[in-house]
Amino acid sequence: MNIENLNQAFIEIAEKKIELQQFDYEDPHYGVLEEGIRQLENRFTEQYGPFIEDALFNVHDEYCPDNDVLYPAAYIASQYLKTDNYQYDVEKDQGIRVEADDFPGVKARLVLVPAPTRLVLQGEQKEFRETVWIAR
Repeated sequence: MNIENLNQAFIEIAEKKIELQQFDYEDPHYGVLEEGIRQLENRFTEQYGPFIEDALFNVHDEYCPDNDVLYPAAYIASQYLKTDNYQYDVEKDQGIRVEADDFPGVKARLVLVPAPTRLVLQGEQKEFRETVWIAR
C-alpha cells in the first residue's frame, strides 16, 4: 500500500469538499463539484477501500463493537476544515455515530480525516477526541 498516494487522494477529496462549501446549492457549480466529489470518493473506495475497511473492522472491534462496519466512504466527512499547517480537521457533528465502549452514554462519532489519513473518535457534546488509527 502506497500511503503517500492514499493521503494525496484523500486530500484531493477534502479540498473539493472545502471548495464546495463556497457555493450555494442553487449555484450551477455546486452540482458539478458535487458530482466530481462523488467520482473521487468512488475511485478512492475502489483503490483504498479494502485497506481502510481492515482498519475499520479493527477500530470497531476495539472501540465500538456494537456497531456495524459501514463501507469506507461513509466515514468520509461531508465538510472539512483546513488548519494553518496544511492539516485537516472536522467539526464534532461529522462522521458516523457509534456507541463507544470507553464513553458509555456519550454520543460519539467515528470519522476519516486526511493528512495523514486517520480515523478519529470524538464526542458530539462531551469533549473527547482520540485518533484511533493512522494509515501506515
